[in-house]
Amino acid sequence: MGFEPLINDSLLCATQQAHSSAFGIAGNPIPNQLGNDDATTIILLLCFVFVVSTLAFSRAFVSRQLSSFFYETHSDELNNVTSNELRIQLLLVLAGCLLWSISTYFIAAENVPGAFIIDTEIINILLVAVLFVGYFTTKWLVHYFVDLVFFGGKKTLQFFKIQLFIAACTSTLTLPLIMLQVFFDLSIEKAVICFGFVLILNKILTFYKCWFIFFRQKGFFLQTFLYFCALEITPLLAYCGIWLMMVNNLKINF
Repeated sequence: MGFEPLINDSLLCATQQAHSSAFGIAGNPIPNQLGNDDATTIILLLCFVFVVSTLAFSRAFVSRQLSSFFYETHSDELNNVTSNELRIQLLLVLAGCLLWSISTYFIAAENVPGAFIIDTEIINILLVAVLFVGYFTTKWLVHYFVDLVFFGGKKTLQFFKIQLFIAACTSTLTLPLIMLQVFFDLSIEKAVICFGFVLILNKILTFYKCWFIFFRQKGFFLQTFLYFCALEITPLLAYCGIWLMMVNNLKINF
């Protein structure tokens, strides 16, 4: 008789095992964060190593560009850019596209309702990165053809190199912000404010160089403003609309 409760318990356990594969109450799943994703971590670390090494080996080039940025150069210092320096700046812009895609994916995952159709985060990040690459490529091509028609080849090439340098600097500035956002849980509100500040600084510098290169000698400030809105603000707004449509297509709306 003393062993009867044990026998009953064993039978009860056997019955529960036949109808259920686990005991207890299911807990809440751990939220999927970018900081816990191995692929995202590897991308960020590679971008960090690349940016730091680039700044270390290109200090002379960066200091020369910054020192002549706000002054008129009679020796065409801004045009004396080697092919290796151009490639490095292009790689910095590509790294920036990856960084911005990680940040915007994080913002979309937190604020846009619904689950992503593709479960793999790296694929979604790469799709957004391709969209960023398309934005820069389209904007620069439009700039090239318009500037070539109205201002000639020398000023067109000078302004393209300026745009490339500003975009590379923007990529460098956004790297610590994105690492804070991913690894140190920087709030979405603060991240948006910081990225907005970097974007505004980018557009102010671009507007200044538009006026300095194309319209300074003619004194046409209104034409500078119209040129800037048509070739800088309009593509940015169009990209924001395309990004929203892409996020809505990548997410399942319940």
